[in-house]
Amino acid sequence: MKLSVFYDHMREASNQTGHPIEEIAGEVRSFGITGVEVMEAQLLEDREGILRVLESAGLSVNCICCYGDFGNDTDPSRAYAMIDLARKCGSPKVLVIPGFLHEGDCREQHLDNMKSVLTKMCAYAQKHGIIVGMEDYDDRSAPFAAWAELKWFMENIPGMSCMFDTGNFLYSEEDVLEAFEQLEPWIRHGIHCKDRTWERHAGEEPKTTIQGRDMYASPVGSGCLPIQKIVTRLLEKGFSGSFTIEHFGALDQLGYMRESAHWLLSLENHSSK
Repeated sequence: MKLSVFYDHMREASNQTGHPIEEIAGEVRSFGITGVEVMEAQLLEDREGILRVLESAGLSVNCICCYGDFGNDTDPSRAYAMIDLARKCGSPKVLVIPGFLHEGDCREQHLDNMKSVLTKMCAYAQKHGIIVGMEDYDDRSAPFAAWAELKWFMENIPGMSCMFDTGNFLYSEEDVLEAFEQLEPWIRHGIHCKDRTWERHAGEEPKTTIQGRDMYASPVGSGCLPIQKIVTRLLEKGFSGSFTIEHFGALDQLGYMRESAHWLLSLENHSSK
């Protein structure tokens, strides 16, 4: 089982504990985590420094997370630059957020523009052995927040992969297991293991669903989502992609990473018996 975690979590853990990022990276590696998800903006600002921290701990970039505005800008050079950065960093994957819809935008035109750029992006990425994926982004302005919306991109863009996020369908008040059934054919290279809880965490900023319910971060496996069913099913089918631990906003990032990694690895051990 290949485990990954967000570089942001490591950086937050460093701030929360007062320990240097190099020390946090070493602890993360000791949890059985080998990959790291890094934001494109972070790499553009300090690529050499970030790669040095990861390499010293035995970690590597698993995926680069990139934002675009392809609904308005149909020049594919921005998308190509994302792939080129992945090549420079040795990242096998790029998670692309292709843009958002705002008041006054023509939805059909924006989707058609996104489709055009993403199709070229996937073709360019394939030439260089890079995987391009999208997720169910938890924002009202994202035209891929619900499973049917995300499925449209999967069906209409050759080579697009689904980086399924277990926690974001709850934002849209959708059943994650139904979403998994619908999108499973495109879940080939990576999944974001994000759990949620309705239990209020003092001092933590919640994420509010489209129906106004407040959700809080949770270690993977201890929240309200049926992640065990999804992970077990993937493992039983021989899934070889990465399992990315995600809990933005957690007040104890290091503890959550430790607990999440332990829980996920226990599922792998159980499924192999």
